[in-house]
Amino acid sequence: MQKGDVVTTWADTIALERDYGYAPKVGIEEGVEKFVKWYREFYSV
Repeated sequence: MQKGDVVTTWADTIALERDYGYAPKVGIEEGVEKFVKWYREFYSV
């Protein structure tokens, strides 16, 4: 970690839901899995 890095963070989407009707459709586990798959395909890892 570098100076100023935060150990833990949480995203709070309540205001996005209230103000814009945004609500995540993909859970964190599925989202990370999809991201890793995309990353590996995109960067040919």
